[in-house]
Amino acid sequence: MDDETSILKTQLYAACEMACGDNPNRLFSQEDLMALDVVPPKDVKKLLQIIQILTRERLLAPVHFQSSLAWRVRPEAEAAKYKTITTEDQVLVYEIIDASGSEGAWQQDIKRRLNLQDNALRKALRELETKRFIQQFTTVMNTSKKMWIKFNMQPSVRATGGPWYTDQFLDEAFIDALQSVVVKLVKEKGSYRSTGERNARSVSPVLPKKGVIRGGLSEAAIKSKKRTADAMSKDDAAPVTGPVSKFRGSVRIPLPAGYTGYPTAEELTADLIKMQVAKGQPLKTEHVQELIDILVWENRIEEVKMGDRVGYRAVRVSKQNPDPAKLDSEDFWEPRTNGLTTVPCGKCPVFELCEEGGPVWAGGCEYFDKWLA
Repeated sequence: MDDETSILKTQLYAACEMACGDNPNRLFSQEDLMALDVVPPKDVKKLLQIIQILTRERLLAPVHFQSSLAWRVRPEAEAAKYKTITTEDQVLVYEIIDASGSEGAWQQDIKRRLNLQDNALRKALRELETKRFIQQFTTVMNTSKKMWIKFNMQPSVRATGGPWYTDQFLDEAFIDALQSVVVKLVKEKGSYRSTGERNARSVSPVLPKKGVIRGGLSEAAIKSKKRTADAMSKDDAAPVTGPVSKFRGSVRIPLPAGYTGYPTAEELTADLIKMQVAKGQPLKTEHVQELIDILVWENRIEEVKMGDRVGYRAVRVSKQNPDPAKLDSEDFWEPRTNGLTTVPCGKCPVFELCEEGGPVWAGGCEYFDKWLA
C-alpha cells in the first residue's frame, strides 16, 4: 500500500466517523462514501481499493441493505479485538455475534449459518467468553434459547421486554399500577374540578299548607283523603323565600371545545419520572406510549388533536351503561348509580299525596333539586 492510499484510507475513515455523529449504526453506500469528497471524483477504482483495505482491517463491516451493499463503521477498539482472536472459527462466530448487535444471535442460528460441528462451536464460544468478548443472555420470547451478545452490550427492549418484564416474567401488577397513575393524571389535567357553591336550580312556588277535611269522618278516612280546593283556599299563604345557596360536592367537568392543554405522552412521561413510581426502571416516552395505546384501546382515555400535537383526556363512563368498564374501575368521574333506582319518588314517604296542585308535587319537591343536581 503506497503512501497516497494510506493517507486516503485514514482520511476516509475519519470522515466516516465524523459523518456518523450521534448515529453509530449509520450505513454508507458507495455513493455516500464518494460524496465525502475524500477520494478524487469519479475514481471508483481507488474508492473500492480503500474500502477493501478498511474491510480487511475490520474498520468497515459490510452489510446487505435494500438489495445492495453498504458498510457500517466499526470503532478501532472493536476492530483491534479481531487481531487477538486466534482461530478462524472464533473469527466467524464473533463476526455473526458482532453483526447481530443488541438483538443477539441464537446459538442454533450460528451453527446453521457456519455449518459447524457442536464441539467446534461450543469450543469457539467458550474461548470468546473466556476472553470476555461475548456473553450469554436469555430472551423473554423464549427462555430456553441460548442467545449470545457482545460483552457489556445491553440487550434490546425486544429481547428483554423492557420495563414491563421482571426476571423474564411479565409484571402485570406493575403495569396495572402505572395504568392507574396515567388515567389519574389524564383525568386531573384533562378536566376541570368544580367545587364550591351554586344557586338553587329553581325556587319552589307557593305551596298550600297541609291540612285535613273538617267534618265527622273517621280518623282513617281523614288521613286517606286530600282536602278540597275550598278548604285549602282558607290557608294563609306561605312566605316566599329567595334563592338559597346549596353546596355541591366537588365534581369533574369536561373542558370546553378547542382546549389545547390536554396532557401529551411526553408530559405524562415527565410526570411519571418525577413521581418516581417506576421502581427504578428507565421509563421512556415510547414505554408510556405503549400504556396509552392500551388505555385508548380499552376506551378509558381518548385522543384529542391539538394542532400538530396529540393530547389525551379521560372518557366519561355512562352511569346507565357501565358494562364497558370494570366493576372496580376508577374511571367513573362520579359515583356510579342508576337514574331509575335513585329517583326520590321510589322511596318518597308521601308518594300517595303527590299530584299537580296537591300538598306535595314534583315541581316543588326539594328532593328533586338534590337529585337533579
